[in-house]
Amino acid sequence: MPSLFFDRFLSTAYYDFFERKNVVRGDGIIPRGQKVALYLIFPKTGLLPSHKRSIEFITENGYAPFVISNLPLVEVDRDYLERHSWKFLSRPNRGYDFGGYREGIMSIGSDIKSLEKLVFLNDSSWFPIPNTQNWFTEADALSADYVSAATSYGIKRVLLENYQDIVWKLDTSLRNFHYCSYAIMVGRRILQDPRYFRKWRRYVLSNNKRKVVRRGEMGMSRFAVDLGFTHSATYDIESLPKALDLCSDEELNHYLKSLILLDDQYSIKNIDEIRGNLDATKSIEDRKKVQLMLMTFAARIGVSYVLPEFLYRKHQFPFVKKSPTTMSQSDSDIMYRFATLIGGVDGEIIRDEMRDMRKSKGFSNALDEGSELELVIQKGEPNASIQEKS
Repeated sequence: MPSLFFDRFLSTAYYDFFERKNVVRGDGIIPRGQKVALYLIFPKTGLLPSHKRSIEFITENGYAPFVISNLPLVEVDRDYLERHSWKFLSRPNRGYDFGGYREGIMSIGSDIKSLEKLVFLNDSSWFPIPNTQNWFTEADALSADYVSAATSYGIKRVLLENYQDIVWKLDTSLRNFHYCSYAIMVGRRILQDPRYFRKWRRYVLSNNKRKVVRRGEMGMSRFAVDLGFTHSATYDIESLPKALDLCSDEELNHYLKSLILLDDQYSIKNIDEIRGNLDATKSIEDRKKVQLMLMTFAARIGVSYVLPEFLYRKHQFPFVKKSPTTMSQSDSDIMYRFATLIGGVDGEIIRDEMRDMRKSKGFSNALDEGSELELVIQKGEPNASIQEKS
């Protein structure tokens, strides 16, 4: 009870009065302008090449990077940020990404009302991915007050054994619905509303990840939805059935074999039986079953995690979540095989960082080259088809 009471009523005040004094701040040379991007990082081994690529991409798109580190920054990284950011800071890691986002908001203070756009990004994803859509351009084109890259839990979930009963309709009133916090764009109408800054000031910090999701991702999503602001996502989850309809039988089978399960024990327990019983090439009915099963997994776990290759190929989705690389050997292998499709220098950066992450978890970096399905694709061509191995 004492810890619950502290978490609910005292944690934010404790941080503001006692821990904020440990925040180390710095100024960079990038001018602020009217568009700011808060970029939250957790640089365990210092700034990575992918961090720098994200920061520079933010600037290329007309946003002033405000880099927030939940770990201390070494001198060489501070030197880099002085040259490539508007502001930067390192802080005690209370509240995870939303604790960092809040620190950025509080640092900007009342000037938030003068901004045209405020973007939230974090390093839980590799971004940008070569030969994909420009998320800044896509998000801006939606002209909504609150825009994310994707949504989670907006489709009513069903048990895997009831996969044929799934109804694919987005419902933002569902209890756990939220816009994913790894990429959010907030427009002027919200920024000028005093309730928004007040909500951040009163945001209850927690080091319980479930509470961070509930208070942060879900809470801020509900703010936008319930108060009548316009809201959207650059990836339209309702488009999934139609996109699957356009896939070949071989592609559907491949995506079923390449599902990321993200340590969902219920899915892990049943996945072998599921894969053994479903084959899209057998009949039209079997093809439909594979589609419904893919939709069921996407609704249960989150499309950003479950179908990264599908999003890359069919939608040129510019984010790749990092956590599956360290979740299990099987998920990690699927992610690495997918990453071999990503071309250019950025693709090499992602694969190098994946190898380091896999090594840190004790996973084998030796992959089986003799897979049942050959991906007939050139690096950097996400729309190339999947064909049977001849």
